[in-house]
Amino acid sequence: MTPIKKNLIIAVILLLLIVLFFSVFTVNEGRSAFILRLGQIVNDGKTGQPAVQGPGLHFKIPFIDRVRYFDMRMQELATSAQRPLTVVTKEQTYLQIEYFAKWRINNLTKFYTSTGGSIRWAETLLEQRINDIVRAEYGKRTSIQAISTGRANMMAVIREQANNIGKDQGIAVMDVRIQQITLPKEVMDSVFKRMATERKQFAEAKRADGMEKSEEIRAKADQQVTVIKATALMQGAGIRAQGDQEAGEIYAKTYGSDPAFYTYYRSLEAYEESFKDKNDILVLKPEGHFFSYFRGESNGASKKQ
Repeated sequence: MTPIKKNLIIAVILLLLIVLFFSVFTVNEGRSAFILRLGQIVNDGKTGQPAVQGPGLHFKIPFIDRVRYFDMRMQELATSAQRPLTVVTKEQTYLQIEYFAKWRINNLTKFYTSTGGSIRWAETLLEQRINDIVRAEYGKRTSIQAISTGRANMMAVIREQANNIGKDQGIAVMDVRIQQITLPKEVMDSVFKRMATERKQFAEAKRADGMEKSEEIRAKADQQVTVIKATALMQGAGIRAQGDQEAGEIYAKTYGSDPAFYTYYRSLEAYEESFKDKNDILVLKPEGHFFSYFRGESNGASKKQ
C-alpha cells in the first residue's frame, strides 16, 4: 500500500470518527433536551409534536442539528434579602415580605415557546406574578390577620393562584412560603399586645372551664355523699328496729319462761345502777317495793299470797 492510500484511509477514519462524535449526544438524569435543526425544533415523526429527548444516548445530524438542554429538576425562586417585597395591608400598613417558591418545568414545549427556554426569564415572569398575588392577598387583610389568624388560609390561596399562573409557561409551582415579615415598630407592638391578650383570654377560658368542671364534680360528690348517708341511716334504722324487736321478743320469752327469776335479775341490775356511785343519796322508805329483796321477799310475790 502506497503512503498516499494509507494517509487517505487514515483521513477517512478520522472523518468518520469526527462525524460520529458530533452525531451522538447524551442527556443526563434529571434533564431533557430538544434537537434544533436550523433553529426549529425537530418534531416526532409519529405524533408531529416537538420531540423531547429524555435521559440516555441520542443521535443528531452533525453540523446541522443543535441540542438544547433543560433542567427538569425542582427549582427555587427566592426574594433578595436586600430587596424584599413591600406590601400594603388593609389598614394601609407597609410590610416587607421575603418569600421563596418551589417550581419545576412540567411541559417542556410550552416552556420553550413561552420563555425561549430561559430559566432566568421564566423566574422573572413568575416572580412578577407571585408579587402581584402576594400584594393582592395582603391588601385584603389586616396586619393581624396576615400574620397570625388568617395566615394559613392566605398562604393556601397564594399557592393555588401561583400554580395556576404558571400553567401558561409550562411550569408547576409546587409551594410558596413566607420566610420573613418585617413590621414597623408600632405594628409589632400592636401584634404582641394582641397576641398577649389572646393568650390571656385563652388562659381565662381554660380556668373558667376548669372551675365549672370542678364545681360539677364537687356537686356530684356531695350528692353521692348525701345519698350514701341517707341509705346508711335508713339501713341502720332498719337494723336497730329489727334488733329492738328481737330483743323485745327475747325479753318477753325470757319473762314468760321464769317471771320470778327475771324480776329478781332486773332488780339486781336496778340495785347496781342505783348504788354504783358512793356519793348518790336516795331517800326511800325501807318498806317500799324497791327493797323487797333485801327483806327476803321475792318482788312482792309473798305479799300477794
